[in-house]
Amino acid sequence: MVRVLSYLHQVLPHTIATTMAHGMRQRYVYWLEKGTVDSRPDHILNLIHYEDAASLSVLILKKHLRSRIFLGCDNHPLSRLEIMDLVARSGKFTKKFKCFTGKNDPLGKKLNNSKTCDELGWQPKHASFVQFLGLTD
Repeated sequence: MVRVLSYLHQVLPHTIATTMAHGMRQRYVYWLEKGTVDSRPDHILNLIHYEDAASLSVLILKKHLRSRIFLGCDNHPLSRLEIMDLVARSGKFTKKFKCFTGKNDPLGKKLNNSKTCDELGWQPKHASFVQFLGLTD
């Protein structure tokens, strides 16, 4: 079991990092490239930094918590439009996003992981997407 956890501790962060890097990062880069996106601007996204997702996963594995569901997020849900406004404010990208045009897709849900944090004694190291971009709240 110790060997498995050691292996997962080494491999899991890379696996999650790859997944998250190709997920959220690519999403807003894709939106920038496309310019106009046929998706609802007020759709809510719940975010988590890949390092936080990895540390939470490893903690759950180390505590042998089987058949349980834990929620990992940064407790700062943002709409698609808020994300793109933050990306524009960051000044880190030369392309300019135009707009979202969708009206019929779902709104999404604002999630809160306080129960997970309290039960496991875990907190995300990276507070928010705002912090990730180097902006202040």
